[in-house]
Amino acid sequence: MLKYPFTINKYKGIFVERKNRFVLSAKINTEIKDCYLPNPGRLWELLIPNKTELILIENSKNQKLPFTVLGCKKNENTILLHTHLTNRVISELIKNKAFPIYKEYKVIKEEIKVGNSRFDLLLSDGQKEIYLEIKTCALFGEKIAMFPDAITERGKRHLYELAELSEKGFKASVLFVIMNSQIKYFFPAYHIDFEFAKVFMEVKDKVEIRAIAVGWDKTLSYLNTLKEVSIPYDFIASQLKDRGVYLLIIYLPKDKTIKIGNLEEIDFKEGYYVYIGSAKKGLSKRIERHKRKSKKLHWHIDYFLQKAKILNDIPIITNFEIECFLAEKILQISDNFIQNFGSSDCSCISHLFYFKNNPLNNENFIDTINYYRIESLSI
Repeated sequence: MLKYPFTINKYKGIFVERKNRFVLSAKINTEIKDCYLPNPGRLWELLIPNKTELILIENSKNQKLPFTVLGCKKNENTILLHTHLTNRVISELIKNKAFPIYKEYKVIKEEIKVGNSRFDLLLSDGQKEIYLEIKTCALFGEKIAMFPDAITERGKRHLYELAELSEKGFKASVLFVIMNSQIKYFFPAYHIDFEFAKVFMEVKDKVEIRAIAVGWDKTLSYLNTLKEVSIPYDFIASQLKDRGVYLLIIYLPKDKTIKIGNLEEIDFKEGYYVYIGSAKKGLSKRIERHKRKSKKLHWHIDYFLQKAKILNDIPIITNFEIECFLAEKILQISDNFIQNFGSSDCSCISHLFYFKNNPLNNENFIDTINYYRIESLSI
């Protein structure tokens, strides 16, 4: 057992909504309270409104918000969300000789400034020093974990700067800490941040890249599992192609009748829509085209987007033709569909689906995305 106790009192809460990157509201007993969330990730897969159980700590009276989010529950996993504490845990494990990978090293310094960046730890074995950057990973399926869960310019910059340190003769390393002890493989999240994944592969021979899977007890009081997991570089390289399918989450603020290309005028209800498309090459450019205001009207979706707004785009990079399979899955969980929309070249009933509420708050929708991005991969 690898002990690292959080001895402070903890409280239970239920996630209600994400107000911004660093604030969420939670139901604690019978009251709704705003809480500090020390994690800038999207966390779509973890934070399900009115369902996800949170683990909270009480803030001091001079702090603006009454509680801070320490972690959450996901199935059988207890997940540490407080990214600053991840760094502290790793540092303490190394100091206590309880981290097998770095058992010969000592922590020389924390929060080391190098150039325009700060790295988490400077380690030494008495002969050589290691600059170590630590990343918390909370995006995973049953066997595979991915980082990041949102585009990260900072993460990409860290990889480049660690590679520069390596070229200057220093040892440089990045450690991905996965909050699920059952994970077997780690990938850069190429669906979410294709550029980060390319840099990840570019620097892998210069920067020591490692990933560990950790397991916590139910109260987030101590670590009971720590193991290193594999990074299948050859498989990752085979996936890095700018092709696949995508989903657009679109919001229409009020009821509207819209003429859609060669279709008749359609009465659209206020609410959320999910559009499914594909690109055999240039997936990122296709998505960017949809976002442009000025463009030649060609596809059905072009006409709809004159009146509606894209809230999110969700690429799924794949070598397989899954567009129609995905449309069938989304049809099953949607509230309605627009007949023949975007499906003139296939047998699908539609590729545009209506949701009364934001589908990103729908657990079935999130699970579907997770399946096609992570679970369906065969290594």
